[in-house]
Amino acid sequence: MRFVTHDAAYQQQLQTGNTLLKKTTINGQLIDAWFAEQDDKPLVEIKNGIQLQHTSNGIFGSIAVALTEPVAATTRTVYQRLLTTLALYPDYTLLRCWNYVPNITQVYQQFNAGRYQAFQEYYGDALSQHPAPAASAVGTQGPLLKIEFLAVQQPLAFIENKDQVPAYQYSAYYGKLPPYFSRGSIFINKGQRLLLSSGTASIVGETSVHAGDIYEQLARSILNLRILAGQFNLKKYNIHYGFALEDIVLLRVYYKQENDRPFLERYLPKVMAPGCQLTFQQADICREELLVELEAVFVKKGETEQGRLPKYYFTEGRIKTESFEIHVAEHCNLRCRDCCNISPFNAKHFMSISEVEAVCDFIKTNLRPDVFKIAGGEPTLHPELDKILQTIQQAKTGCAVRVITNGLLLHRMSDLFWENVDQLTISHYISAPMKPQFLEEVKAKAKKYEVVLNIKYVEQFNEIFVNEKITDVQRIQNIYDDCWMRHRCLIVRHGYFYKCTRSAYMNETLSLKGIASSIDYTVEDGIAVNDPNFKEKALAYLNETKPLFSCQYCLGVSGNLRENIQLKKADIAVGG
Repeated sequence: MRFVTHDAAYQQQLQTGNTLLKKTTINGQLIDAWFAEQDDKPLVEIKNGIQLQHTSNGIFGSIAVALTEPVAATTRTVYQRLLTTLALYPDYTLLRCWNYVPNITQVYQQFNAGRYQAFQEYYGDALSQHPAPAASAVGTQGPLLKIEFLAVQQPLAFIENKDQVPAYQYSAYYGKLPPYFSRGSIFINKGQRLLLSSGTASIVGETSVHAGDIYEQLARSILNLRILAGQFNLKKYNIHYGFALEDIVLLRVYYKQENDRPFLERYLPKVMAPGCQLTFQQADICREELLVELEAVFVKKGETEQGRLPKYYFTEGRIKTESFEIHVAEHCNLRCRDCCNISPFNAKHFMSISEVEAVCDFIKTNLRPDVFKIAGGEPTLHPELDKILQTIQQAKTGCAVRVITNGLLLHRMSDLFWENVDQLTISHYISAPMKPQFLEEVKAKAKKYEVVLNIKYVEQFNEIFVNEKITDVQRIQNIYDDCWMRHRCLIVRHGYFYKCTRSAYMNETLSLKGIASSIDYTVEDGIAVNDPNFKEKALAYLNETKPLFSCQYCLGVSGNLRENIQLKKADIAVGG
């Protein structure tokens, strides 16, 4: 199957002769479409009143009936037909359902009761052994209950959010029988890994939060997507990678009040990658107090049909990348063990504004990152950070500007800082947390300036560096293959371009550890930015499957998790 979200890709699929399986439009605008390829012609059938399009790796189905009273009985009957029909295809598992429900705020609990009864009666005592599909339910005009669904062979996982009670375990407060869905589902389609989120709103545990506040509800909904898709959550399902918000290719935004739409249209482009298809639709949401609901489709960025290696490519003469970063201050006001940029050991160093301008020119000539990250060290130590941000915005690099900080000095930042930052990520370390009053001040500032705020509560770090060189060739390859840093941590330092910040600091790291090496990692793991063939070499370098030399001393993101602690000054003196 092929999944597309833009008109150009849609037309290309039609011209190729691929068969349309499912198409979603809102007010005539294409939202998404799924195609079967030429060598996989779909079988179109109608069984039990359900229209099916059946390919070798997926079944799309849809059914629409009048939602008559009693609502629970009608819903139960429809889902019984759906499950009975899918039983004819035992190799397929129900992956995702899209429910469009008339008068949803009035009938949602009855709808849930009927849906749950259908699954309970179908699976009987074995219900708990069968994962609930991902799902959404939004209000619709007219009398018809419409259900669309996707079933696939061998889904990878049905996942939950650690901050939320699984919907099928909700208390009786939300109905005699609970909703029946998981928070998301993951599967592989033509070599690409996709995560389909369920409808995601401002819910913690099982309770709606931030009633009446569209900014806070949207922020919580986005945070729920981050948590759901993140690496630490997916490890529970034996999935050793994560999805980032930049991996979202389609975000459906359902909002209740029309006067909230201008804010949503201003704010969400700061959050999503430029290529993300954003759609906005006014609709009733399942709970009266909820103002917004999100549905996301994540695709691991750049993946090819042949495997997991992201495929970098030229677009308008520049290399498309997920992100790029600079370390405006290489030192830090903390001493975290396992700091990936060895900041506790670095000498005091600030980038100048002229150096930042040169980097902006470099980006505009060579790269098209989705996000320009301002990091360190600790960037808020820089005395001219606000002017640096203004310089970057004025350079019009075409990407969102994100500051990554421990937050301890944010209360000192000027209005100029807040006016020029799009995204703010705070690493809220358990060993050195922000003071509560300062954190509340920062939240208020972010809300005032519509800055996308991401507070990451960090309790553990991955162990990163090893003292003895890794010689197992396959282990080194596995470390490299599983490491997301080589896609999200591109940097220029000392005149060289690196796909990983750890390579940029490896010479200093080994020197601190007293490890002698004949390799100059600056040269071997990077590319000189003044190389006359830089673009061609950089493209080949980014797509290279061979590990970096630095991987011989680095565990990537596969190291053991260790508690976040602050090193003592004596530890710094002896290299940790």
